[in-house]
Amino acid sequence: MYPNGAIATPETILQDFPAIETFAHVIETDEAEEIVWSVMNLSAMRTMHNIDPALTESEAIDALAEIINAPPPTPEPQDDPLATALLALAGTLDNMNDPVLTEDEADWVKGLIYGFEGDADE
Repeated sequence: MYPNGAIATPETILQDFPAIETFAHVIETDEAEEIVWSVMNLSAMRTMHNIDPALTESEAIDALAEIINAPPPTPEPQDDPLATALLALAGTLDNMNDPVLTEDEADWVKGLIYGFEGDADE
C-alpha cells in the first residue's frame, strides 16, 4: 500500500516507476512491509549515503539498511541551539517544584488579590 492508501501491487509499482525494469532500485517499506514509503534508484542512494562504489548491489543494500535503520545521533548541546534551549527549558521545569515566593512574598500577593485588610483564608 502507498501512504495515500492506494494499493501498491507489483504491477502498480512497475506502472508508477517504470525505471525499475532498467535500473536497480530500493523499495523502502515499513517493518511489516505493508506500506511503500519510497522507491529510489540504488545508485542515487549510494551517492546520498556515501556507500563505497566497490560494494556489490547486495552489499550496498545491506550498508544502506544499516545506515537507514540506525538510531539518529544525539546532538551535543553546544552543537545544536535547539538542544541547548530544550535543556534550559527542562532545567526550568525541574525547578518549578521549588517554591517561587517566600512566605512573606506570598502573603503580599494574597494581600493584593484579597485586600490587605483581613485574612485571605477566611
